[in-house]
Amino acid sequence: MKFKGFLFASFFLFATLLHAQTDGSGSERLKMGLHGGLNLSKYQTELDSTDASARIGWQGGIMLRYGGNFFVEGNLNLGQSSANMMTTDSIGTVETTVYRTFMSLPVMAGVKVFSSPDGSSSFRVMGGIEFTSILKTDVSDSLLWIEADDFKPYSLAAVGGIGLDLWFLRFDLALRYGLTPMLSTDPNSKIVMGTFNIGILF
Repeated sequence: MKFKGFLFASFFLFATLLHAQTDGSGSERLKMGLHGGLNLSKYQTELDSTDASARIGWQGGIMLRYGGNFFVEGNLNLGQSSANMMTTDSIGTVETTVYRTFMSLPVMAGVKVFSSPDGSSSFRVMGGIEFTSILKTDVSDSLLWIEADDFKPYSLAAVGGIGLDLWFLRFDLALRYGLTPMLSTDPNSKIVMGTFNIGILF
């Protein structure tokens, strides 16, 4: 039921932004797009004798942006993050790879720091909040202190980034910092993720 609620909220947001184009000038202020790219995620945990190293993942999705020099942008993304995690005790060290398939909904406000005279190109700065639903967690080998069920199914993160529009192409670089625990067994655990996307605008 929670996942259905997440999908409903996502589609409601995109329907609201789409409806904005009915105000006469809205069609000129509404941008839609598709994008895909890579992410690099770092899992942070304070569990005893547990460490993690970043790995490359992927994501792709759709985008709606409404406004002019000041704008609101929403994305609906599907992707996968991964990290190597290690635990150590008196016997030795156990290392495993964790894969998390996710659906995320970042909502950001932004400003165009620079725009070309014809409005076709711009440099953007953005910031906001991202809600993520974890669809699946795979742990290749059981760690001494962490199992797949220990990862929470939902998370909230602060997100900020920069972007460049060049005619119908867009490039985005963003950083996400977890605001809610990643692990149910560690209230201080966080995920930090950097993303790079290339997309097209309609």
